[in-house]
Amino acid sequence: MNTLVRFIFLAGFFISFESDGQNLSLSSWPARLQLYARDPSTSRCGVPVSGRITDPTAATVSVVTLRDQKPYAYTRLIADSAGLFRVTPSIKAEPHQYSFQLFQHRSAGDSVRIATRDSIVCGDAYLIMGQSNAVGRFDNNPFRSTFCRSFGVNNGNAAYNPADTSWCLTNTAEGVNSLWGVELQRYIYQRDSIPTAVINGAVGSTDISTHLIRIGTQPDNLNTLYGRLLYRTRKAGLADQPLVMIWRQGEAEAANNSDGYAQQYARLYGNWRQDYPNIRRVYMAQLNILPDQSSARAGAIRDFQRQITSVYANHVPIATVGLPGYQGLHYDESGYRQFGLELYRLIARDLYKSTDTSNIASPNLKRLFYSKPDYTEITMEFEAGQRVKWPADSVIINPKTGRTYTQRMTDFIYTNYPNGESGLIQSVSEQGNKLVLTLARPVTAQTLTYLPSSYQDNQLGYYAGPTIRNERGMRALTFQSVPIAAPLPVANDLRAVPLDTAAIQLNWNQPATGVDHWEVERADTSGQFRQIASLSNQLSTYSDRRKANTLDSLRIGELYRYRIRAIGQKAEASYSPVVTASLQFVLGIPIGPELTPNPGGAHGSALVYPNPAADQVFVRLPLDWSGDPIALILTDSQGKVVLQQSRAVIGGMSVVPFSVATLPVGIYVLKLAYRGGGIQCRLVVNR
Repeated sequence: MNTLVRFIFLAGFFISFESDGQNLSLSSWPARLQLYARDPSTSRCGVPVSGRITDPTAATVSVVTLRDQKPYAYTRLIADSAGLFRVTPSIKAEPHQYSFQLFQHRSAGDSVRIATRDSIVCGDAYLIMGQSNAVGRFDNNPFRSTFCRSFGVNNGNAAYNPADTSWCLTNTAEGVNSLWGVELQRYIYQRDSIPTAVINGAVGSTDISTHLIRIGTQPDNLNTLYGRLLYRTRKAGLADQPLVMIWRQGEAEAANNSDGYAQQYARLYGNWRQDYPNIRRVYMAQLNILPDQSSARAGAIRDFQRQITSVYANHVPIATVGLPGYQGLHYDESGYRQFGLELYRLIARDLYKSTDTSNIASPNLKRLFYSKPDYTEITMEFEAGQRVKWPADSVIINPKTGRTYTQRMTDFIYTNYPNGESGLIQSVSEQGNKLVLTLARPVTAQTLTYLPSSYQDNQLGYYAGPTIRNERGMRALTFQSVPIAAPLPVANDLRAVPLDTAAIQLNWNQPATGVDHWEVERADTSGQFRQIASLSNQLSTYSDRRKANTLDSLRIGELYRYRIRAIGQKAEASYSPVVTASLQFVLGIPIGPELTPNPGGAHGSALVYPNPAADQVFVRLPLDWSGDPIALILTDSQGKVVLQQSRAVIGGMSVVPFSVATLPVGIYVLKLAYRGGGIQCRLVVNR
């Protein structure tokens, strides 16, 4: 017997009575504990409710949305002529649970409740794939929250039951997940208040070739690793939604000395793009150093993982070398928990607008070059903003024997690996995002490697030595056989000449081979250099001019220091020797009238033009100078005579030419002596 439901939605509450019958079929209806993926732009999602009314006398339905069991929204609509209806209530990504009640209306004011579903959330979905370190099931202090969820069951390589399609909480019997995956969920919930779902499809001891097997007509075939993860994701309704993939795999290839990892990963990522079209990011864990001495290809795989962002822009690499609790392949709880924290910080930066962004990423080498022309210095340059630190020697204790031993970072930096040398670093200077390595002697190596492809000692049996880190403790991504760029020329002939009180002229004559641009730096009496210009590689001169009403304007009488260096795409040169100059009045005391720039002026005036000059100079003489020789003397700013000529003034002669083409740029004093008197002026040579 059907019971009518009296429904009133008024003043924030309702009264309803249960029904035991219905004339309606549902095609879309949420499952208990289901997570719907949020729209990143609005942080909301829609919950589709659709079906067909089979009772022609009851064509109206309504959906009541509750938030933490309190009325939140109400929608009522009339089915179409075929009895079909669809409504999509909107909910917010937040630490609150939503419930939905569906009613069918048979007469004015009366309704029958057809269905109820609770514990629904809106949030973000994450997929985990890889091998045993992606499974990582170690947790003595399990964290559980109703806002941290999973879907289906990961049975490894065992046959998958197609009926295992239920939503559940993580860290429960049916929701077993990796420790670091649960840590990721915990941080997102506690710090960003966003519900999450993590679906883990990782299986221990699996190589990449088994992960990329995709059956074309049945990509979610349960007989493949790829298919089992896709099947669960599709059943969860998430495959077409915004997703994040976390890939932690490669040990199988490293241990087996396999080749072609980059090509196989390209195929795997192509599959993901096809079946997860809205994948937002891929976070890739770079392998740790395995103790298997046969792992000659491991370093190359790690270097591919390091450079992944240059191949796929939406990828983010993260180093695992140097994580605590390493045991040669797996980690104890501390290592997995630390990885979860580090992964979270990157995701919070990328997806949750976190302001904690400084030095949270693994430093990644961007340039490597000889920074001195004598090949005694190599510079490692990491991303801008990184503040990298050279590690102190590591004192390691063998827990089995209690014996201690020391490892130095310099012993794990190799030239021309694997047949080159190590231990060549004499000292290291930390310069922001750069490490400048001073070598014990000149070398002409072509490549440099940071940390070996594999490592095994007689104590622990695996690498536990020092690592390059940034100021937040993030370990640098290892690199192998990176070419060392040749040194760029140093401007050893830099000169600085004051141009009267207007500017200081810099000149140099270094070749521009391999140079992209020149950086010019200036320091005043404070001694702090700062960049004042970036110049084309085609230039070899720069005028540092006085500026009106600016704080950085040159001041007359103050001593300034200058240096320049060449910058290329692959390398940077050392700074030039520092040169100094000061703006001074060239004529300290008057020794006669100066030539006035007034060609049409009064009788007795003269003019020097052009001034500044580059080649030919002309002196227009006073009208009453004639009959006697004229002595033309040019002295530099130090008083040294650089040009001296005697000219006979013929009647009617008005202009005397001379050349400064061979003179260096600078300020000169021009003197014209006539009948025991004469005229003098400043002459600026500038090109």
